[in-house]
Amino acid sequence: METEIVFEQNLKDLKAPGSTLIEGLPGVGLVAKGAVAYLLEKLGGRRICRFYSPYFPTAGYVRDGRLIPSFADLYYVEKPKPLLLLYGNSQPSSYYGQHEFCDKVLRVSLEIGANFILTLGGYGKEEISGERKVYISSTKPEMIRSALKRVDAEVYDGQIIGAAGLLITLAGDLGVDNLSLLVEAGRAVPDFYSIRRALDSVNKLLDLGLEIGDTYSISRTYVDVVRRLES
Repeated sequence: METEIVFEQNLKDLKAPGSTLIEGLPGVGLVAKGAVAYLLEKLGGRRICRFYSPYFPTAGYVRDGRLIPSFADLYYVEKPKPLLLLYGNSQPSSYYGQHEFCDKVLRVSLEIGANFILTLGGYGKEEISGERKVYISSTKPEMIRSALKRVDAEVYDGQIIGAAGLLITLAGDLGVDNLSLLVEAGRAVPDFYSIRRALDSVNKLLDLGLEIGDTYSISRTYVDVVRRLES
């Protein structure tokens, strides 16, 4: 069984050389999903394709009595710089499923023209700092050194679970530049303080020039995006 990729009409051959893939799938504190939801709202984006993995969880999401299928969508943002935003409501629930799914996402992104893979995630801790520390990692030491000059962060030491870790690992195997940003996250789901910290870091790292709102505006944006994209 393989992940099915359904492209939007006339977008299968889309090319965006030099683009950055930003992963925004559910995880600790919904940090990645919340950050990418905000980017989609502020920057717009055109859906390129949808990934349906047979290894997504069997549990279904229901909203207003309607079943919402598990999915992951890839969006294209042209300005302020070319971005590929991966937004979804699920991750595969098995080791093999994660590998198969992430391989598909990476290969589609590279075919479009991505040359930098940026993953986001929450770092669950019992005690977290008020400013929410950011931790970075990469398969390439030079990427870590470069990121530390732009982002107030520490080098990470530990495991990265799910797509956030696997995508940069697979990218590294192919010689593609990559970086992971993990943000301290508490028990709140979503943790909008952590999401804001992630957005601030991405904004600085990629020179997007965005004005990041406060946690209240981020929370309202998240609710609006989820209702619009998952209905």
